[in-house]
Amino acid sequence: MKTRIWIILQIVAFAVSSFGQGRVTFNNLVPDQAPVTIRTNQGGFNPSDGPPGAFVGSMYTATLVFVNGTITDQSIFDASNPIWVADTVFYGTTGNGADGAGFFEGGDPQVFGQTSLIVTFQILAWFNGGGQYTSYAQASAAGHNVGLSVLVPAQVTFPPGPAATLTGLQPFTVGIPEPSSASLILLGLLSLAIFRRRHKANQ
Repeated sequence: MKTRIWIILQIVAFAVSSFGQGRVTFNNLVPDQAPVTIRTNQGGFNPSDGPPGAFVGSMYTATLVFVNGTITDQSIFDASNPIWVADTVFYGTTGNGADGAGFFEGGDPQVFGQTSLIVTFQILAWFNGGGQYTSYAQASAAGHNVGLSVLVPAQVTFPPGPAATLTGLQPFTVGIPEPSSASLILLGLLSLAIFRRRHKANQ
């Protein structure tokens, strides 16, 4: 029985990699609201990017990345060369959130590079400066606010199956990362930037 189940899973995994890529609902509105805000600790955020505790607005971008398989450790995720899925800007103006700030809606992008049914997603939020910065790495290197969501494993099936949802996503904050963690994250994002440029060039 176990052998039969294993064979079926292998066939399904092969179908995912051979015949199409899945989709994911890229927002922090459903299934559970998970707004993004600016840190409040002294020296933990860039005051030019908004006041402490504010909900981030359209001067911030959300980036969705993933790693194949189930990953629960951030250092392992970073070292696994996360694959870029999509970017989208936040609603509203950084402030009290009355205009939708803190939330974003990026549609249902395809998950290119998927080779397993279960993948682990993460959202990177970063100050874009109205277009001055085009990536998390650039914003972080320039001393602006950046932040990471929790790791979110999800089952991603190919069409006509429904788009996966980021179930388990939690509210998180942006700010200035600690020097040690910033270095590790920037190293991991170098390969992400390369993949993103190649993907866009092939579209």
